[in-house]
Amino acid sequence: MNLNLVIGQIRTYAPIFNGRVAGAARYKALAETANLLVPAAYVVPLDDSPGDNQSLNDVWQPLTDSFAVIVAIDNTVDERGQAAIEIGHDTVRAQLWACLLGWQPDGLGSASRYRGIVYQGGNLLDLDRSRLWYQFDFGADMQIVDSDGWQETELAAYPHFDGVTVNWDAIDPEYDKNLVAAGAQGPDGRAEHVLHIPKTGNLP
Repeated sequence: MNLNLVIGQIRTYAPIFNGRVAGAARYKALAETANLLVPAAYVVPLDDSPGDNQSLNDVWQPLTDSFAVIVAIDNTVDERGQAAIEIGHDTVRAQLWACLLGWQPDGLGSASRYRGIVYQGGNLLDLDRSRLWYQFDFGADMQIVDSDGWQETELAAYPHFDGVTVNWDAIDPEYDKNLVAAGAQGPDGRAEHVLHIPKTGNLP
């Protein structure tokens, strides 16, 4: 999943962050280097979870692509974190849901490879005297198909299909107009009928 699209969506439709949304590789690096004013959000990739291939002779495999939105909230008012966690659950989560749930991160309808984003849960990561860190997990289902794998590459190397020509050389003398000798029987290497089936439709 293109997490830059997710970052842009949150920046645009979650006003609580006032545009303070960035990407990161993992939480540990955030806790040590994050310098955005709070509240701020950081979009972090999570594991993808593939299912079994659903086809016997090609690729049709479901995949859940997940990511986390790690939020930093001001915790200076209450060292116990009660005020910050209420903001996280009430305001931050509501705005993240409003801009992400059901959104397709790479297009609309049939143009998207992903189904709408769903919520996968949340948990408290850490808190100190200045900040509270909370993680919200999201994911979207997609399908891995032939065009993602080797089969598509292999087929692309073959020549284009332009149609089929069938040459029929009869064995039965009754149907072989070329036989002249009495008692002769085909095939004799000469085609009695030729059928050409041209390419039709959207075949490559």
